[in-house]
Amino acid sequence: MLSFPASAAYEWNNEITLHTEGMIWEYTEKYSDNRSIIFKAFIDAEFGDNDGFVSAWELLKTDVQTTKAFFSSIEDKMDVKIDNSSKNITLLSVESNMSSELIGPINEERDIVNNYQVFYDFKKPLKESDSSMWFQGEPETDVTINLPSEINFISIDGIDDEFIIEDSYGTHISGEFGFIGEITMNISAEALPVQDKDVTELFHP
Repeated sequence: MLSFPASAAYEWNNEITLHTEGMIWEYTEKYSDNRSIIFKAFIDAEFGDNDGFVSAWELLKTDVQTTKAFFSSIEDKMDVKIDNSSKNITLLSVESNMSSELIGPINEERDIVNNYQVFYDFKKPLKESDSSMWFQGEPETDVTINLPSEINFISIDGIDDEFIIEDSYGTHISGEFGFIGEITMNISAEALPVQDKDVTELFHP
């Protein structure tokens, strides 16, 4: 809701978990020091009665409105593409978990950590032939991309300070979005048996 430049008092991290049939993009934001006061004052003024205190009801209204705005923003401008197109991608839902530390007097500095999860479904599963995945995020923010073992990592472009780890769960690429905020990754997916699925269950075993 607020646009802050990167600093020690504000952090924004991305974690993308890919599956052959869908993906989840998780955002974590942290406010500390005076930025936490600014954020709480915004909530009190925008969603409350501007009395210098954020109540549980005001936080709930903030949560609901933020989720709606987040969903509409992505729906208007999709931030994921497969082979240069978003036609195979359905935006399912946005879930949020806003910090309980927001409740209380706005003039108290606290560490506030909010979490948002965006769920996407692929109308057609990723295929064995090479596929290109494109992600658009906030430039110069931390990002981690997790690939399961059935998706083979080929190459990636647009990520700074790239670091890759492979383990029994798959491939994990971490770094930062570059200055234009776009990452392109080439992958190849192994064929899996077709089965009914709920994309949210893919990430919540």
